[in-house]
Amino acid sequence: MEMYLAVIKVLESGETMAQKQIMRKAGINLVLTKEFFDFLVNLDIITEETFGSKVMYSITHKGQRLSVYFGLNDNNSIFNGTGIFRID
Repeated sequence: MEMYLAVIKVLESGETMAQKQIMRKAGINLVLTKEFFDFLVNLDIITEETFGSKVMYSITHKGQRLSVYFGLNDNNSIFNGTGIFRID
């Protein structure tokens, strides 16, 4: 679950990003498969757009609400002090 929340936190900034960029910013070392991102897309938490050969992801309104619910933006986030994110 933490990896899903990490992706939501990275995309919460409102930027559209490629999978590699998301993984780097979230500090995830695993090779996330397309199925990982498809799971979030199917739940309408993130969207997937194709620009030529690039697949880009962005957060949806539902994903933003999850970010607020889990407090991913505040200092009491479950990720606070972990050093996981390079965007903090």
